[in-house]
Amino acid sequence: MDLVKLSQGEFMPNDNLQEIWEKYYQQKKSQRLEEAHTLCKQLQDARVTEETVLALDFVHFSKSHENAKLLSEQLSENYTIEIVAGKDSVWYINGTSRPYGLTLSSKEHVEWVEFMADVAQSYACTFSTWSLEVPSLNLNFTSESIESAS
Repeated sequence: MDLVKLSQGEFMPNDNLQEIWEKYYQQKKSQRLEEAHTLCKQLQDARVTEETVLALDFVHFSKSHENAKLLSEQLSENYTIEIVAGKDSVWYINGTSRPYGLTLSSKEHVEWVEFMADVAQSYACTFSTWSLEVPSLNLNFTSESIESAS
């Protein structure tokens, strides 16, 4: 049995650690999807349509610079990406659709959030937050402003 050393000198079976990470990622994905549905409702209430041009910004984070770099390489195919060092050896992967705009239906928005959660997990990173700016209506929507029930 493989063991992983914990900070207090205790050991935990490696299988348990994998299970903990899987639960963590599933919880984060559920939270992000919950936020996406709430943001979709807010966008609809503001009369944002599938044709409305949006600017999209997002943040992932990782404890590993190498994993942050790998995720940023994949995401840079469609977004402008920047890796920023944070406190406590955390790396932030900031992305944007700017200077280009995009359009999203509610379905595409939710699918995008699901993709971001899954791609982050595949690199041992976490999808953190995103925001949508509607320049034509001078409106901003952010996932951070939504209190998650999960």
